[in-house]
Amino acid sequence: MSEDELEALKARVQDLEDRNAILDTLTQYGHSLDYGDFDRLVDCFTDDVVRENRRPDGSVHRWVGREGTLDFASRHSHAPEIYHKHLVLNSRIELHGDTADVQSYMIRFDAGDGERSYVWGLGRYLDKMRREPDGRWRIAHRVSEIEDQWPGRFVLKGHDNTD
Repeated sequence: MSEDELEALKARVQDLEDRNAILDTLTQYGHSLDYGDFDRLVDCFTDDVVRENRRPDGSVHRWVGREGTLDFASRHSHAPEIYHKHLVLNSRIELHGDTADVQSYMIRFDAGDGERSYVWGLGRYLDKMRREPDGRWRIAHRVSEIEDQWPGRFVLKGHDNTD
């Protein structure tokens, strides 16, 4: 194998490892949020993260930094009080060295209280991710576009409301 071929192979392997690590972070987010594992949830985000939830009614709710992530986590429902699942699907990843733009579909299923389980909401995550000095890929900016939401359900307001 020539030196050029070896470098190309290394680049392809790094690309695959980065994509896999990014998907691991997205998966960790859902598991951590759904089961109230705040430490692992916070670990999905950079310390300077900006997170926004945009809803169909035009409202925007915002959380900034580690403090905002902890505020969000502490007020969000989780098992065993309420069982729900945040699913991330069809992620499109554009790598730019140590940063990435990621678009993913999201669906949240909630367990019914004496009724059938239902889709609570759906939309997409628009993430800007960054490889941190420890080598982990974390979300530096997230826009959650909620495109549809079960009417009358609880909406978590942001730590730093912008609506």
